[in-house]
Amino acid sequence: MSALSSAFRRVWRRIDKFLSVEVNPDPIVLNSFKHQNDIDKWRVFTDATFGGTSQATLQLGDDGKSAVFSGHYSKILQDGSSLVRSGYCGINQVRRRNVNLALHDYLEFRVRGDGHTYIASVRLDQYTGGDEEAWQAPIRTSSNGQWEDVRINFDDFIFTFRGRLVKRTDAYSTMPRHNVMAVGITLSASDDMPPEGDFRLELQHVVAGAYQLSGLEAQRKAFRGMYFFAEGVPPRGDQGGQQGN
Repeated sequence: MSALSSAFRRVWRRIDKFLSVEVNPDPIVLNSFKHQNDIDKWRVFTDATFGGTSQATLQLGDDGKSAVFSGHYSKILQDGSSLVRSGYCGINQVRRRNVNLALHDYLEFRVRGDGHTYIASVRLDQYTGGDEEAWQAPIRTSSNGQWEDVRINFDDFIFTFRGRLVKRTDAYSTMPRHNVMAVGITLSASDDMPPEGDFRLELQHVVAGAYQLSGLEAQRKAFRGMYFFAEGVPPRGDQGGQQGN
């Protein structure tokens, strides 16, 4: 009888976990820019660290509601430089606590751009844990001077190592995203861009969102949530708050 009771309890715990999975989680504001302190949490980097001449800054916007990532990129290699290619500038922010986005479906960047295509990067607290591994996707901007919301599905991010695509395998087919530790944006001058030039990207916020599901799709997502629980991933309540920079 005790064995039967134990089996019943195990089944009930799994049913309880299934019923408790929130398949339509609330949006999480990962980053917003309202104070200088919000800017100071980010790191600016360029190819100048390795002998390039690109320059970049990140400043609080005049409206006090956005960040301005701007500067000058240069693909021109200096004599004696060890760089294979240059012309990149970027910003990133490593969070104090990882955030669990296992049941969220996309990142949304509210930006006002200059027509350049930037690269969104997400780093996870896994694999080697180094900053050379990232999941990346393009942020295409317009130059019409208007704010726009650029939404990138997590399934559209690709796994890269040192900026290069890693061959897709089962291990790297989809971003796990239950332990997101950093989000960043990079301008990497492409071959069709001039040898050098200015850039400017205004960023108001970065939000993780989820599509509203019901019926069979909701059930599938709930089962996926059960998988993450089974793997020992913290439940939704340990996501670091609704705005945990």
